[in-house]
Amino acid sequence: MSLIRLHIAYCGTNYHGWQIQPVDTTLEGVLTAAVTKILGAKEPVKVQGASRTDAGVHAWGQVAHVRHETTRTVWDFVRGLNALTPKDITVNFAEEIDDGFHARHSARGKIYRYQVWNHRHNHPFMNHLTWQVGPMQLNVEAMRQASRAMIGEMDFAAFRAGDCECDTTVRTIHRIDFLEEGPLISIEVEGTAFLKYMVRIIVGTLVEVGAGRLPIEQVATALASGKRVDAGPTAPPGGLSLMHVIYPKHPWDPKIGVGGPTGV
Repeated sequence: MSLIRLHIAYCGTNYHGWQIQPVDTTLEGVLTAAVTKILGAKEPVKVQGASRTDAGVHAWGQVAHVRHETTRTVWDFVRGLNALTPKDITVNFAEEIDDGFHARHSARGKIYRYQVWNHRHNHPFMNHLTWQVGPMQLNVEAMRQASRAMIGEMDFAAFRAGDCECDTTVRTIHRIDFLEEGPLISIEVEGTAFLKYMVRIIVGTLVEVGAGRLPIEQVATALASGKRVDAGPTAPPGGLSLMHVIYPKHPWDPKIGVGGPTGV
């Protein structure tokens, strides 16, 4: 029995999220169908992802694993999956991994990036990759100051979706960084784990601060109260990308390129 780890990039615009569903097209569903065909299996072969990205959310560094008992090589998976899936999904490389590995449970953290297009006019090439916020000029320094209240281990109850069913809302954020490239503002959030819509609510709150509609202190107020109403709106999904899943002693870091030992 072999365990294969897949490193996957995708544009999530045309998918109803990662997790497989009975009717809607999902990334897990498309990849499961492709893996099942590659292995010639009579029953669907589960593709276990590290993160259940929401509808419309993208990934540069999604990780998944597949368990199988065939003579297929890692290159068979890279070549076959890229041939059998649409062009908005790419398997960058595959590798055999120790049997104890689990794409989701073995993860020690994730890095997400949210992109905001802060310009009076929308950009046609940014439609599905950014939140185009319109004519207001965001105060990025105010956003940066507000974000500092969220660094560390704390209760993020105010920064989760109403239907989030996690047992605990305590999470650890290691960093929130801002990169400005002209009107493009990239907000990178690294943490151990995230609640449903957590990154998007963080970004929505920070944009309200940057636009002057919320004070810098509002982030601390929301954290203290735990009330969703005290945080800002949920940012649209299209600006969010899963950049990297962190594992202990990982031999290859997807942040440095799209190739790999058996990559494309």
